[in-house]
Amino acid sequence: MSRLLKKALLGGKTGGNAGRAGSESASSSKAQKALVVHPDDEEVARALSKELNAGYDEHDGPQDHRNIEYAYPKEIEDSITHVQKFAKHVLQTTCYKCDNPLIQKLDVDYWIRRWKKGASLSAFECQCGATTCLGCADEPQTGSQKYLGEYQGLKLDWCCSKGAAFAAWVLLCWYDHMELNLQARCQQLQPTAKRDRKNGVGFGANIRNQPGAIQQVWDDVNQRAKYRIPGLEQALDFKQVDSKTDGVTSWVLGMLILLLPPKLETTKKVSPALASMIELSLLQDRTAQLLRNDSLQDVNKRADLYFATFEFVNRLFHHPSLDHLVTEDRFMKKQSAGLHAISTDWKGKERNNATTSLTVADKSEGMASSLIACLSNLATQSKVLLSGSHNKAAGEDILEIAERIQKLHTCLIPSTAKMATITTWKEYLQAYAVTRRPDVAKRLCAFSADKARAVRSSPKNRMARLVTETSEMTTSLPENVFVIIDDVRPDIMKALIIGPQGTPYEGGLFEFNIVCGEQYPAEPPVVRIATTGQGRVRFNPNLYSDGKVCLSLLGTWPGGPETKWQPYKSTIASVLVSIQAMIFVDYPVENEPGHENLRKTPGGLQVCISFNHRWRRDTLKHATLDWLLIPERRNGLWKNVVNDYFRFCGRGVVESARKWEQDYKAPLARLEGVGKGKVGVLSDEIEKAIKQYVK
Repeated sequence: MSRLLKKALLGGKTGGNAGRAGSESASSSKAQKALVVHPDDEEVARALSKELNAGYDEHDGPQDHRNIEYAYPKEIEDSITHVQKFAKHVLQTTCYKCDNPLIQKLDVDYWIRRWKKGASLSAFECQCGATTCLGCADEPQTGSQKYLGEYQGLKLDWCCSKGAAFAAWVLLCWYDHMELNLQARCQQLQPTAKRDRKNGVGFGANIRNQPGAIQQVWDDVNQRAKYRIPGLEQALDFKQVDSKTDGVTSWVLGMLILLLPPKLETTKKVSPALASMIELSLLQDRTAQLLRNDSLQDVNKRADLYFATFEFVNRLFHHPSLDHLVTEDRFMKKQSAGLHAISTDWKGKERNNATTSLTVADKSEGMASSLIACLSNLATQSKVLLSGSHNKAAGEDILEIAERIQKLHTCLIPSTAKMATITTWKEYLQAYAVTRRPDVAKRLCAFSADKARAVRSSPKNRMARLVTETSEMTTSLPENVFVIIDDVRPDIMKALIIGPQGTPYEGGLFEFNIVCGEQYPAEPPVVRIATTGQGRVRFNPNLYSDGKVCLSLLGTWPGGPETKWQPYKSTIASVLVSIQAMIFVDYPVENEPGHENLRKTPGGLQVCISFNHRWRRDTLKHATLDWLLIPERRNGLWKNVVNDYFRFCGRGVVESARKWEQDYKAPLARLEGVGKGKVGVLSDEIEKAIKQYVK
């Protein structure tokens, strides 16, 4: 990348005649501070702006991507061509009156400051006193012919559709600078989930969900040396979320919404380069990341940002020149130096110094989901929330968010579209992971029923939390976990966890009773296992035959602070994840205190295998076969799940059982009271039951 382009990216001083735009880069941080609406965003904007305008040393910045020939997919190549053609047109525009050059580089901070002072979004005044539109290169339109708008107290105007495209280009270039610096900082703190092996089974909290974690990133950055804009030095990561930059993102989205034709004016023309700018910018990827949010509660907390996001997507969808940005799968950006660098790569090409400011995955490597697909989880959660009998308890604010999501999703995917027939187990999981029934409370064990009857009152916001949390579970549960919620009392539910492959529990169906007490979510729920072979079988050191579940997250086993229940942060879903990942493991005997590293001791591996065979036999007998042979279970609360699990996965369950029987030819493989006690009888009986009872 050339020295001039690197300094232009950072808003630094360069040689040559850059007009007024080149003389005001020193005060750009003040402009960005004034731009951000919310007080919490000002610190972020100042920090980012300071780095954006810091000059590079001659040898700073990415050096290893020079003279690289990179073949883009045709669609991306066309978009790059459109954007570079537009950028070249703008940077070579001359005064319509005296024909003198106007700007030779783009200083995004300079233009932001101009707009804050009420200047036109697209017009530029020459030294001769004449004003030229940088979009159409002509004298700006006046009076009723020009475009007018107002956003957050700013009275804005622009000349034409190309003038609007110029303003959008500035906004997207400025946003990309911000995004790249944010990603550089967020990579300094990597969250981890650790298991406390010394103090029992637990589930470490994700640092992104802890208060102050993101603030820690910024505090840490302020004590370090300045970062460079990453360019192509590191891979992009759009999963980093910092709510402190929400004001910046909301402002950019709001300005873009102003520049896009409203729904009822879709016949208005837009610049052909506009769609390409949005496609190549990082804002589209950030929009996708926001839409993939799996928490309605988080969406509600960031309502201003999300309302702007929804309207931005709505405007794109309703314009025939922009709708493909919403409906079509996206090319995955691997690395990017930002829209500004992409737009001005033609300068390097003219000097035979080819640069590659963007790398994307080819179609053969897979495409990123469309914005419509990204919204599907939130749409599912919203549908469940709005259809529940207790939805009013969630509160007016979150109901408004849910209604807005449903309205947008219905608009993007008409209700007349036919629902696809479920043909795989994965599709079944997505469709029926969370359901509701009015009689769950009547099917609890005695212990859980007593806990449910003990709930006499409900503190403020408890029911709202339960309603939203159970709605979020429709898309946040791990694979092979089902939940049925009592439609009358959403604080009572049952869960069914299918044993993971490769463990002694493979093919087993384990039922749990869950009751949330009066102090939930300040205190963990009460969880009991109901699959116990009628109180005779202990499947795991953490799962007792009387139903007790030992888990530090539930407060039933001591553990470190990071493994315990985090009031108002931990969720029922995190409990189910912990049970599946921390209890149903490859060698369960190592969950026993003092046996954490049993496999590494002399003879320890054989002990682990011996216990595994015992638990494998109990699983096939009581957690697999009993669901088929006992009518109360086969036709009970989980009737549909049991039937469809064995319909889709029954052959794999039988094959897995037979493999175990072949590996372990001993009396433990026999099933007492059934058949002749020969090896292989368990798999035979399971296969026979599937053929007899599964429809």
